[in-house]
Amino acid sequence: MRSDVLARISTDDLIHNFNALRSRCAAGVRMCVPLKANAYGHGIKTVAPALYRAGAHCAAVATLSEAVELREIGWDRPILVLGHVLAVADAAERRERLAAAARHRLALTIADEGALEALGRLDTAGPIDVHVKVDSGMGRMGAPPEEAVALFDKADSIRQVRVAGIYSHFATADLEAPELAQAQLATFRNVLRAAAHRLSKGVIRHLANSAATITLPESHFDMVRPGLALYGYAPSRHMLELINLRPVLRLVSHVSLVKILPPGHCVGYGKTFTTARKTRLGIVPVGYADGFVRALSNAAIVGTRRGDAPVVGRVSMDQLAIDLTDIGEISPGDEVVLIDNRPDRPNSVQAIADRLGTIPYEVTCLLGPRIDRVSTGNSCAEPS
Repeated sequence: MRSDVLARISTDDLIHNFNALRSRCAAGVRMCVPLKANAYGHGIKTVAPALYRAGAHCAAVATLSEAVELREIGWDRPILVLGHVLAVADAAERRERLAAAARHRLALTIADEGALEALGRLDTAGPIDVHVKVDSGMGRMGAPPEEAVALFDKADSIRQVRVAGIYSHFATADLEAPELAQAQLATFRNVLRAAAHRLSKGVIRHLANSAATITLPESHFDMVRPGLALYGYAPSRHMLELINLRPVLRLVSHVSLVKILPPGHCVGYGKTFTTARKTRLGIVPVGYADGFVRALSNAAIVGTRRGDAPVVGRVSMDQLAIDLTDIGEISPGDEVVLIDNRPDRPNSVQAIADRLGTIPYEVTCLLGPRIDRVSTGNSCAEPS
């Protein structure tokens, strides 16, 4: 049996985006594909094989469990774990994590000497790859620039460690104001110069996210890590004319019940909507447990074969209601498009993000585990 909610993923459009981003880079620049958070909600089991076939050099995830899942579905290329996963108090848990990193050949992010010391206590036949992360100005994960060279020196003294990369992350590359991004780029370059005696030919330097991949070629170095843009969403509106991206996700369900309510009838919890007329109501088996969040109550639009319908009443955990009164005949089983892959639609990812006062990342990452992610193979450029 399939789920009542389907995320149709166009792998053709995904590969189109991959190639469009790769074309922004010079020859030889590698592509690292971020697959964390279940491929930004799109489904790692659907997305990863397509990007593998497209030629992605490596994948980036946030946690060890994500990395292990990626290995289990057949990804045999490098995997970089972005999270600081060795910073746990329990020694047994830390040993288990180290063993998993060694067993699955994972590259770990290092931002302080404590993680290196933990690696130094690991009894392993071969070294574990690490990438030193530098805080170039974002103020989040990463070693201060003045401590980065010392981390390289420390890593070189530990036989269980092989430095495979050095990287940082932009805070504002998606903004039109370039000051902080340029300052971060300069800081990262300064660290590279200071650590030049430790940067052997095989050490990968990487900094560019989606926005920098599109607009800052001087930040590409050896590898880029475009995340959101892979899935078809521009990091900022001013980049829409710079690159042709195609949203790959189309989220659909169906009408499970059609009923008539008289005027003055409540719809949903809290009596936030009361019918003002005789109303033909459709029930859709999707709710906030699936990522169609409660904040969309009385605020969202969904698509049907007869036209758009508003969501009325509060979105429940497993159901929502739509007003079918002003559109043509709709029957149980008819498809409902919850998130449209066409950017100009009122239920596109960007339109939903705007309505919620958030960003596209959050809209797709909230899509829940009950949703079946299925590959359409073909382009979703036109409605199916």
